[in-house]
Parts: sequence; C-alpha cells; structure tokens
Amino acid sequence: MAARYFFDIITDGKLLPDKEGIVLPNIDAARRKASRALADLARTSVLSERLPKITVSVRTSEGPVFETTLEWSLYTTH
Repeated sequence: MAARYFFDIITDGKLLPDKEGIVLPNIDAARRKASRALADLARTSVLSERLPKITVSVRTSEGPVFETTLEWSLYTTH
C-alpha cells in the first residue's frame, strides 16, 4: 500500500527534517531511496575534511519506520 515517506537527515546530531516527503508504493522502495540518499551523502562527506556520522531516518505520518546510518571508523596502523 502506498504511503508518504519522509527522509529526515541527521548529521552529527543535527536534524534536517523532510517537510514534504514522497509517496512510494512500499517499504522496499523507501529502503532503496534511503540507501541511495545515504550513499550520496557519504560521497559528499568524503570530499570534506570531516567524516560525520550520517543517519537517514525514515518515517510516515504514523511514526518512525527505520533508520540507516553511516559512521566512519578510522584506524591507524603502525
């Protein structure tokens, strides 16, 4: 069943809410859109000097559905 999904972006704890959302046919379509959004945000963050924790939080008018997060872990070897 189609629903309006909202894709809120959280970068290092700062919320950028999605005020419009998008109508998608199902949760699988929402998952694919969230994955693409996170990949795009990751590409952009790699170009900056910071590597922030990025979360795409997906919700409908009924409440939260799921989140997907990218958190960089940098290790140095000696």
